[in-house]
Amino acid sequence: MQRFVVALGAVFAASLTAAASAAPSGAACRPAYLVPYADQCDFGHASVEKDRSRENVAAAFAACDRAQTEAGNCLSSKIQQVHVVALSALYRAVSEQADIAMFAGQFEIAAALLREQTSVLDIAAREARPGDPAIAAEREKTQRDLATSLSGECTQRAYVAGSPARSFAHDHRFEDLEKILAGQYAQYSACATIATSPAKRAYVQYEALVALEESGRAAQAAGDASGARKLFGACLAGSARVRDASPDTKRYLAIVTQLCKGRMNGTYRVDQPRPLDREGEVFRPLALPAD
Repeated sequence: MQRFVVALGAVFAASLTAAASAAPSGAACRPAYLVPYADQCDFGHASVEKDRSRENVAAAFAACDRAQTEAGNCLSSKIQQVHVVALSALYRAVSEQADIAMFAGQFEIAAALLREQTSVLDIAAREARPGDPAIAAEREKTQRDLATSLSGECTQRAYVAGSPARSFAHDHRFEDLEKILAGQYAQYSACATIATSPAKRAYVQYEALVALEESGRAAQAAGDASGARKLFGACLAGSARVRDASPDTKRYLAIVTQLCKGRMNGTYRVDQPRPLDREGEVFRPLALPAD
């Protein structure tokens, strides 16, 4: 975003005073609000780094939403200075709002905002010098961010798909538990293919293996020894295929490998229906049994 703002900087700076006092082209456009609201969005966006509370994140998102609305209202102004300020303010607001949505794990909302950000870039591209490198660079960055949000949305869906697992375990519905966890493994594996970096791909593959290990445990608890061996064998083979893992992910992979091997050879006893290795809404790495 910074490069794009710099690209508009000269016109933007020259337009501040004129835009603040210019009459709106329509009832909904209030030029005097454009810069203050954009500044409030900037402040809220920056504050999220220091104050990660839900209340502050929501307040920052709302500030950027207000700035986005105000800038959108003035984008069609026939006063060139107002239009230029509105275009820059709109891009700032949309991109910063998308950042906040990504931070909050609201990937679907982030993806929608990033698509809107692309539309704003399309407007800027029509009005800029042909082949403006700043706009091209911002477009490339926006596409990378969109890919990240789509990847996050995919893993979020995979996580939600396994939400009935805890109740299945509690109710000793082990066959149903095995099936839903095997399906979750397949979903995480599909998400790994669209991960935006090798390290992220490795971590999503680890998440998939966690579901596979838990599926094997469910098969054991259901008395399906043959099915459990196949699932634990697939877990070991899958772990061996993971590449480019971060140091933390390598440690997690070592644990899941040890678990799958230990459950296959009888080192670890069947421990369903103990709660699965998740608490609340947060994914937690597997841990070795204490006994």
